[in-house]
Amino acid sequence: MKLTSALVVLAAMAGVEALTPCGSVATRKEIRSLSSSEWSRTASVLQQMNNYGWFSWFAYLHSNNFNVIHNCEMFFPFHRRFVRDFESVGQRFDASFAVPYWDEARDYANMAGSAVLSSSYLGGNGQSSNRCVTSGLQASWSLGYPSAHCLRRQYNNGNSISPIYSPEYIQSIMTRSTKMSQLRPAIENSLHGIVHLSIGGDMTQMYSPNDFVFWLHHANIDRLWFVWQMQNPQNNFWSLDGTVANGQAIGYGTPVTYYGDAIIDVMYPTMNNMCFTYDNVLTVTSKRKRGVQKCIPRPSANNNYGSLPPLVNGVFEDVNQVLTDAETYVKDHLVSQLPSTVLNKWFPALQTNNYTQADIPEPPVAPVESAAVVPTATGYVAPALPTDAADVAGHNYGSNFSAPEETDTTDDYETEIPVTSLADESSDEASGESSGDAALSPEDATTAYSAAVAVPTHGQDDTYNAAEADSYSVDYHAYDLSDDAGLDGVGPAYPMPVPAPFTIGFIKMHGYSIKEITQNYELAKLFVDDMNAANYQSPYAMTVQNISNLVGGVSSAADDLAGAVSDVAGDAAGAVSDVVDGAAGAVSDIVDGAAANAVSSLF
Repeated sequence: MKLTSALVVLAAMAGVEALTPCGSVATRKEIRSLSSSEWSRTASVLQQMNNYGWFSWFAYLHSNNFNVIHNCEMFFPFHRRFVRDFESVGQRFDASFAVPYWDEARDYANMAGSAVLSSSYLGGNGQSSNRCVTSGLQASWSLGYPSAHCLRRQYNNGNSISPIYSPEYIQSIMTRSTKMSQLRPAIENSLHGIVHLSIGGDMTQMYSPNDFVFWLHHANIDRLWFVWQMQNPQNNFWSLDGTVANGQAIGYGTPVTYYGDAIIDVMYPTMNNMCFTYDNVLTVTSKRKRGVQKCIPRPSANNNYGSLPPLVNGVFEDVNQVLTDAETYVKDHLVSQLPSTVLNKWFPALQTNNYTQADIPEPPVAPVESAAVVPTATGYVAPALPTDAADVAGHNYGSNFSAPEETDTTDDYETEIPVTSLADESSDEASGESSGDAALSPEDATTAYSAAVAVPTHGQDDTYNAAEADSYSVDYHAYDLSDDAGLDGVGPAYPMPVPAPFTIGFIKMHGYSIKEITQNYELAKLFVDDMNAANYQSPYAMTVQNISNLVGGVSSAADDLAGAVSDVAGDAAGAVSDVVDGAAGAVSDIVDGAAANAVSSLF
């Protein structure tokens, strides 16, 4: 039975653990680890949910509360409660239903090549001018919100997707974040946002829950919150600071937007109606204090990874066959590859020892504000969507409801690999010239990396400013090869790419601060620079082609082009010569003929 907010207060004041264990717990799995029968049952539930209007209902709820569930510390609690509500509805159709998650960081270098975006699962890019998805789960669906339409997608780089954030960077965020007001903006302003932008279409609108990618994505975002909670439960599990959308301080008794539950009620998966867990939750590990070290410990032979395909040239050739969550796998990989100076800078408290549920501390004793609990709609059919003023499922929207406007969030930056600069750098290297900075000496590196990079904390004034937006511009290239990484065998064969930036339309829609977005993005680029400078090979960096091969291809193409130009020039010179010879002959004939006629006229 779910405890009310008042009971939470009384139980906490009495020193009693204010938690109600769930009778049954759904285990959320990475979608690619589902068996064919599990995916078939999941797809059947989702089809029925759409038939009964639930996708439209949840798209409406998300859209109508959009401005108070993003860009503030309500982000994690609301979306945990939201995904659980969706899952609970699905369990009415099939009691075994659990929302899968998509470990997107595993696909960060080539997201469009993920099996998740194939016809076997969710289908790929939208087609033709209407951008309708024509394959996968939702290919033939008609979605009802905000009006009848097909599911739409528009990838952010034509039929491909620009790189997103690596599992190494996500692990760095979780390692460096010591409180909610650091973790939330760091995750929301990186992996969360770029996945929405990368998929495009409905996913870039306030009604993004129309696309089942949304649910996979937010199950994963919630999983990362839970992983972070368990990485250092004494410090992280009940961590809650920051503000809600109106600038007021958030607290354990703050009502979750729309639902009304006290936030403390949604912080513990497997308790208080949060009846779910994740397939990797107990493989997350504890904090190990680290100073600057000379010796780097090697990975333990006893791991929880299960069966893994071999690394080929330092990478997995097909990440779809890797069933271990990426941020979990890279922990030992980072330790084995990076010098301690870089580890101290970006991973100051890396994890090695397992924590379990027994290590979770008692709930904090804290005042809980009163909350009007919103009754959950019952039955198979979703509630009717409001068209004007409405009182829906106990929540009075008054006259504030209106269908959302379309937001233009398409890319406004260059996303192509800078082929010309690659060719130029290749030529520089062949001539013995270096176009990048020299590698740091061990002494300089120790000084440069002596302190961990701090995670920016979200401030109350970190909101959208139209004046700042005018100056927002990103000259984006997926690969910055100024350090010759990956060229002709120098550095990793597959350098870590720079993640794509947010567009100004996406920033404005969420009310993000330009300064905060820029600050977080610059840190991400600095991270990539440091990883490549350290010759770190990300095991998930396999892309369509090796960058060094691309450079070779560019050089070959240039040679072919030069040869073709030479041939054309030769042919043109020959043709001109023939014309000149022909013209000279004609002139000669004319002159000879004229002279003969003139001589003849004299006699």
